[in-house]
Amino acid sequence: MTTSWIWADEATGGVKGARLDLALGFIEWVDQPGCACGDAASRQPVADFLSTGPLESPPADVLAEMRQTLSIDSPRARR
Repeated sequence: MTTSWIWADEATGGVKGARLDLALGFIEWVDQPGCACGDAASRQPVADFLSTGPLESPPADVLAEMRQTLSIDSPRARR
């Protein structure tokens, strides 16, 4: 199961990413993952992501894969 994604950020010329923690129920959105600057990150509860959408703007294919992962594996989706 995929629980992390990375994509090119055309607006800044950098990289962005997301990490999914199903056990704790949040998505961590990361700006410049892996750089020496220390991963600027923000957390979003999975329930918020499912109801209001992502905090960041990943490409459509990444967003679709994230939603598919959550619809299959999220405890909220099994209710």
